[in-house]
Amino acid sequence: MTIKQTYQIFQYKQKANFIFVTCIVLFIFTNVILDFLSTLSQNSSFYISESLLFSSSYWLLFLPLMTLILKMIQETERLNLKLIFVSLAIICHLFSYPALVWIISNFFYYHTFDYWQTFNFGLSAYFIKSVIIYGFSFLAFTLINKKIQLSQIEKEVEAITHKQDFISSILINDSNNKKILIKVNDILYLSANTPYVSIYISQKKYLHTETLKSLEMQLDNKQFVRIHKSYMVNIYKISTIESRKNGDYDITLSDNTILRLSRNYAKNFKSKFSDFHQLKTK
Repeated sequence: MTIKQTYQIFQYKQKANFIFVTCIVLFIFTNVILDFLSTLSQNSSFYISESLLFSSSYWLLFLPLMTLILKMIQETERLNLKLIFVSLAIICHLFSYPALVWIISNFFYYHTFDYWQTFNFGLSAYFIKSVIIYGFSFLAFTLINKKIQLSQIEKEVEAITHKQDFISSILINDSNNKKILIKVNDILYLSANTPYVSIYISQKKYLHTETLKSLEMQLDNKQFVRIHKSYMVNIYKISTIESRKNGDYDITLSDNTILRLSRNYAKNFKSKFSDFHQLKTK
């Protein structure tokens, strides 16, 4: 897994946690508003402290329980076990709710609310809601998980197929008309030298009887990237990239060769290079 992929997963989890916590806060706020409207319609007294106690105690329990249950579901492939875990979460929630109300009211309120009285209230007010929320979360999590797995499989198959389509070596003639097989991974960069292409490996240069455009179609475009109309580089061989402050960049290769990255190719280059964390930008 690359640095970029790890960072993307971290960002996704952070975003999901933020959305989840925001929803909990909104649900608590909505419950309090509904309690207030209910007391208005019944001409009864409204106590915001009690409304907050009962609504927040119920909704806040979703934070630890939902995190635990989704983790347990992810670790098993058996559907019956997953359904058992969801059922246990609902039961645990309904029994934990009055306990949490009792604890909070015992420490912070003048009146301690009876456990079984609160349990009966929670059973009548929140049982169906709990079944729907945990059931929907289980279904959504399962569907998203399957979608992610299918996406990963498709990417792996595509990567294997993609990799097999590209050449891994180039057969050229040296100055003595001797056949030499060059591994593409050893290539530093290629430059157009009409009607040939100059291939640079370490301190050596070879001429090849193909066009740069032709080789570009045969080489892996995730490894070999066009940086100029006359140059294509092996991004594995790049050590630094420095801006020229005008949209162009100077690229330094592992042998200290410096090439210019044209602004016309900069966007595509950065996109291809984003998976490689060894890039140093100045």
